[in-house]
Amino acid sequence: MNRRIIAVLALTALIMLSGCALLTGETLEFTAGQASVSDEAQQTAQYELLEMDTQSINRTVEALGQDRTVKATNHIARYERGLAVTTTETVGTVVVISTPQMNVAGQSVNPVGSMPPQQLLETVAAGQDGFSDVSQRENRTMTVLGEDATVTVFDATTEYGGQSVDVTVHLVRVTHEGDYVIGLAVHPTLISGEQAGVDTMFGGIEHTGTD
Repeated sequence: MNRRIIAVLALTALIMLSGCALLTGETLEFTAGQASVSDEAQQTAQYELLEMDTQSINRTVEALGQDRTVKATNHIARYERGLAVTTTETVGTVVVISTPQMNVAGQSVNPVGSMPPQQLLETVAAGQDGFSDVSQRENRTMTVLGEDATVTVFDATTEYGGQSVDVTVHLVRVTHEGDYVIGLAVHPTLISGEQAGVDTMFGGIEHTGTD
């Protein structure tokens, strides 16, 4: 195959990859499909949808030897249910996030795909209530979006109504139809039985990809 044919094939692949954005320096835009929890799972676990939101993030990556700006549009769904620990009113929270893999030149440039669990927790929790004294406790396996997924469990502390409360944090991440789908659940550690509700919510995650 001569050099001209190779160059034409490479150019064609590049155009298909990014809609010419890599050639022109335009921003590469990626949008995740919506992720949420099924109505049935919400009813079973007694959680209610609090809000659904979108979040756009820009970052610079190197692609084919050039720096390019990529824009990721993420979807966030937040669910809660009221819980009580002694005299403190608390809530159980489940957050589901979908974020695009952002494949550029055949590689994902979204760092959440390769983050270890605690770093991923810190990244996700940056937009949620803050945690302190975080330590990883254990892992368990369950099915999320038809795939075996590892749920990492952490011990942590947070505040409810100005009072410090020990909490259990559950974190799961799966790859599905071109996106990373992340589930984060938090509940007071004293209510250990809440794990069943968390598993119901995680098992009820739905996602419509963009592929």
